[in-house]
Amino acid sequence: MSADGNGDSCHDGHTFDGATHLGSYLIYPSEQHAATAWPSSKELALIILNQPIPHADTSLLSQLWARADHRICVDGGGNRLYNLGKKIGTLSTYIPDVIVGDLDSLLESPRAYYEQQGTSVQQISDQDSTDFMKSLRYLDTVRRAGKPTEDCIVVVLGGLGGRLDHILHTLKVMFNNYLKRQMVIVSDENLTFVLPKGVNKVLVNKQVDGSTCGILPLMGEAVLTTKGLRWNLDHYPSTFEGLMSTSNIIDDPEVYVDSSIPVAWTSEFRPMP
Repeated sequence: MSADGNGDSCHDGHTFDGATHLGSYLIYPSEQHAATAWPSSKELALIILNQPIPHADTSLLSQLWARADHRICVDGGGNRLYNLGKKIGTLSTYIPDVIVGDLDSLLESPRAYYEQQGTSVQQISDQDSTDFMKSLRYLDTVRRAGKPTEDCIVVVLGGLGGRLDHILHTLKVMFNNYLKRQMVIVSDENLTFVLPKGVNKVLVNKQVDGSTCGILPLMGEAVLTTKGLRWNLDHYPSTFEGLMSTSNIIDDPEVYVDSSIPVAWTSEFRPMP
């Protein structure tokens, strides 16, 4: 999702030296946009949470599945994938590598079917961590040997719908992991990821991104400066209990966000058919 800046130029001619975020280009790389090419050094992990699989009527799942190095269902996420497969005739197409969690939600029929197909079912009973957290710990045990965690990009399906406590936990895990791994969360409405402290460039694919977006200061007061939005900010103090940049409009194919602390970037997301 992000890469270190390399001294390229901003759209206003100034030198950019920060983190570049590929956003939806992780899912739909552009042959015309060299900067969005999938880095060969990176692994892709697809994690399916126990929520309705977003955009199941599009090619999103098949695109991600084909490119993923690791395909992980989180506990009841196995039920979701199984039920979707039975509904649209893809049961034998999408066989996860593993189903992981405390397994209090995984039903017997999906479990028996996937185990018969070779899926590993890993029960982790640690009650001090959630199933989402368990899936990330498991991922770290199966990545390429010797590779740091940041060399594995994690795309999460679900997690930002349903119960409010689940939504907040998903955001907490996202923030707790942004220094260790690159993570993007896909929901029915949005694509969401963390912008670290400092200068960030978000590459926007107008085919699927926007037009609305938000910059959410979930870790405290953020001082924000932006370029590329309809209503840009200039050293603007933003807090959860105060003023926030929500329902902003993406105008440019590159959006620049300079923040004094890590913030969440979220934008509308409309997958290709």
